[in-house]
Amino acid sequence: MDPDPSHLGASLRNVPTQARSRERLRRVLDAADELLSHEGPDSFTTTRIAGVAGIPVGSVYHYFPDKSAIVDALALRYWSDFEDLVAAAAESDERDPLPDPVGEVLEALAAGFRARPGFLALWYGGLRSERVRDATRPTRAAIARSIERILEVHWPDADETSRMTAAQMLVLAGDGLLREAFRIDPDGDQRLLDESKLMLSAYMDERLG
Repeated sequence: MDPDPSHLGASLRNVPTQARSRERLRRVLDAADELLSHEGPDSFTTTRIAGVAGIPVGSVYHYFPDKSAIVDALALRYWSDFEDLVAAAAESDERDPLPDPVGEVLEALAAGFRARPGFLALWYGGLRSERVRDATRPTRAAIARSIERILEVHWPDADETSRMTAAQMLVLAGDGLLREAFRIDPDGDQRLLDESKLMLSAYMDERLG
């Protein structure tokens, strides 16, 4: 699902307001994702993106000032998808508590990584930068808020500040562990994923009691 164009922030030169313009922007991002998924970061140019999208390169520049801005928007799109996955896990957990809440969060994110080869190409292909990390920080904060909802179900006696801290730590540590697992293996190194679940679950039990 695409984030609201108005939420793409500084990466957009012009924010589309009409359905036709939004569709063209979606085509640009779909083309960028397709290029990363099938050809890798070396083919990631505005000219190639325009060609795959079937639009003039000037239309790409209408929305994005440069290639880096497309990377920012695409990274935000990926992380918005991951945010939706964790939010869905939180909603499911509130209806029917999960047997392994930490493991379920990591598995949801790992499934998102596997389903988006373009994300892996962006993250490991030299396109990830401090600017990209800044652009995606709000979505990772939203992921932490969904995790807080899950922690409230399983550790209702823990105070709100402790749950907030634990959720932030799960995002920070989980991000690093997932990146390493998928750096080792495009499908995610299962041994490392299993050890990550064990480590983070132990932290939650210790931190939240």
